[in-house]
Amino acid sequence: MKGHVYFHAPAKRCYVSIPYKGVQEKFWEYKGEPIWDERTGRKFLSVMQAEIDKGTFDPRTYRPNSPLSVKEFSKIWLASTGAGKNTKKIYRNAINKVINYFGEAQDIREFTHSKLLLFKQSLNLSEAAKYNVLTALKTMLRFHKKDVPTFIMPEFPALTKPEPETTEYLTFEEQQNILAVIPERHRPIFIVMMEYGCRPQEATALMRDCIIKDKIIFRRSHSEYELRETTKTGSKGIRIEDITTRARKALDNALQWPSFKGWVFSYNQRGSHYNNKILNQIWRTACASLGIKIGLYEAVRHSLGCQLADEGYSIDFIQDVYKHTSIRTTRRYAKRQRGMISDALENRGKIIEFRSSLEGENKKSTT
Repeated sequence: MKGHVYFHAPAKRCYVSIPYKGVQEKFWEYKGEPIWDERTGRKFLSVMQAEIDKGTFDPRTYRPNSPLSVKEFSKIWLASTGAGKNTKKIYRNAINKVINYFGEAQDIREFTHSKLLLFKQSLNLSEAAKYNVLTALKTMLRFHKKDVPTFIMPEFPALTKPEPETTEYLTFEEQQNILAVIPERHRPIFIVMMEYGCRPQEATALMRDCIIKDKIIFRRSHSEYELRETTKTGSKGIRIEDITTRARKALDNALQWPSFKGWVFSYNQRGSHYNNKILNQIWRTACASLGIKIGLYEAVRHSLGCQLADEGYSIDFIQDVYKHTSIRTTRRYAKRQRGMISDALENRGKIIEFRSSLEGENKKSTT
């Protein structure tokens, strides 16, 4: 076996020396602690020898600023991922929580189920937020596994995304009332968002090549101010829809305005596209004038699903409309109907009595 453990008298501790690629590598610490005795040194040496045999040894990983520390590896991962700015922000916040608990020098290869379980229990967050933090860490470790197929993923605590809360929404009539007080110049983009239940960042990213004869294609999105050639859910989220009568009128009105960069919806004479800040300002002003309080996302994205559910369309149908990748996401539109279900159960007997009375009246009229 190559490598030796030596005692350094002046320092009164041991160090490990191992040859690697023609260089004698020396290590004075193991897991952040000095190597005080030969036993610890031999344990460390055997770990490195095993890595050399597997072809995974990198001496930098046992020194400060290791490329496999959470701090350093997360930089590589975040720089390489194709996620949008908003998603990267979520990932970065999650990794900061990992670093705060484990320390920035934590080796990504040394996570265990018990460590992750204690970490999850330490998070003073909602279940949804805990899910996001641990999912981000899991995604990063999977990224490492693509580089090192022999890496064994630790078993994570049970991760179940909580069911969505009950959803606020507007009826079609309420939407029309708000549209009526939005300035005509800005009305088209709100009409299209409501008509198709699209995300605001998908509407702002619509370009003229997305309008083809009688079709409208939602295939891009904005992540903050970055234009992405995909929706939030990737290629699975691309929607090709027929242009409805209401949408056609809104699009015709929008396309009369200048757009030097090809945007369908522009908010000024320079042809600049809308962003979330501008849309929310317009929306809040309109709602305030009517005494209504509801977020833009709920008003345009979720309201369509709730309206379809109210009209009796199935959850499977609504999932297909939204191109949701999971039926769990669509269930929010059924969950908000619990009050309706209670009313239906309460009124069930009354409906039977009403029908019976109608049948009795019909018999009398025929005799």
